[in-house]
Amino acid sequence: MRKMAIEPEINIRTPENVEPAKLTSVFGNIGFLFLWVGQLTSQMADRVFIYVLMIIAYKLTRTNLGVAVPLLSFGIPSLLFGSVAGVFVDKLDRKGIMIVSDLLRGALILLIVPLVGKSMFLIFAVSFLIYTIAQFFAPAETASIPELVKKKNLIIANSLFMVTWIGSSMVGFGLGAPLVAFLGEEATFVAAAALYAASAGAIFMIPLKSREVKNPKKDKGFVSDFMQGLEFIRRNFVVNYSLIKMFVATSAIAVISLLAISYAKEVLGIGAKNFGYLIICVGIGMMAGMPVLNRLSRRFKKGTIVIFGFILSGLTLIGLAYTTDLRHALMLTFSLGLCNVFVTSSIQTILQQKIPRSIRGRVFGVQNMLINSAFIVPVLIWGCIADSWGTQFALALIGAIVLCVGLASIFVPKFKYA
Repeated sequence: MRKMAIEPEINIRTPENVEPAKLTSVFGNIGFLFLWVGQLTSQMADRVFIYVLMIIAYKLTRTNLGVAVPLLSFGIPSLLFGSVAGVFVDKLDRKGIMIVSDLLRGALILLIVPLVGKSMFLIFAVSFLIYTIAQFFAPAETASIPELVKKKNLIIANSLFMVTWIGSSMVGFGLGAPLVAFLGEEATFVAAAALYAASAGAIFMIPLKSREVKNPKKDKGFVSDFMQGLEFIRRNFVVNYSLIKMFVATSAIAVISLLAISYAKEVLGIGAKNFGYLIICVGIGMMAGMPVLNRLSRRFKKGTIVIFGFILSGLTLIGLAYTTDLRHALMLTFSLGLCNVFVTSSIQTILQQKIPRSIRGRVFGVQNMLINSAFIVPVLIWGCIADSWGTQFALALIGAIVLCVGLASIFVPKFKYA
């Protein structure tokens, strides 16, 4: 294959890099602020939507397998279309892709309203379409951040997006129960559609530059563009190593989410319904980690911060596995949230700085596929492990793997000093 003309950006330390990033300067960026509001409302719409879907699925099937159907409608499109969606993100206008994605998802949700209580198959089919469209939104959003935010502020912007991702999930699922109780299932779907419309409105206000229209004669075609993205990932060691790290980190998050209920009930003895306190501590830890990460990023390379985050996360998970005291568990889950920001935000910033604008959509499309697949395969494996050998063993095992991944990275200088 002919050598590609795309080269990674060189990170030169200039006064702009050294100047500390501030949360106020990120929120003072009107373009980023609208993008963040778009992410917040879109994520909440997603979570409210899937919450109601799970309730409807259980009512129609009366089985746990039936409840898995909405999760499959979320995960399968990512595996099938997540990586190829990035090609279109690089070819077309990213702002337009996000707006159309929001509006289409909102319209499709309204199509489910007359299907409530009637056909699980049709509900699954429409849900499948909704989450297929979502595969175009995610890489377009991630690829837009470095176009709106100065390089020095990328680390804090990515931290904010990660905190919002976790926070909107908690708030979205939390809103699902009272919305269904007061409005009913059909009206809650309408509320989710309204949130998608609000997201589209916020993104419409973003002063994002349109992509230059290429000469059709020079367009290499879909397959060629897709392979070019994969070839870039293969050739760039830091990029492909970062993507692997992101998959491992997201898998750990997915496994922890899976085990949280049984851990609260069986290990801590606080009851399954109170597992939310552990999730809240993770969110608080992420919030606290943002300013700490900002300070660390001025003293250490981002790759070094990622390695530190992995090692501390692994030790924390092992500690959780052998902790039965609630206070200790809450402190350890706080630590997990802290480490999560160190790892995911730093990796995201490394990728955004190493990937040229012209190919970001394709690479972040692959990343989106990896992140969502982490909520399918590892969850199934660790679910079986927990059922066979217990929750504590499963937690200790994922902790040991995360710890080993962190320790192994110490001997990878290309990533360590990224």
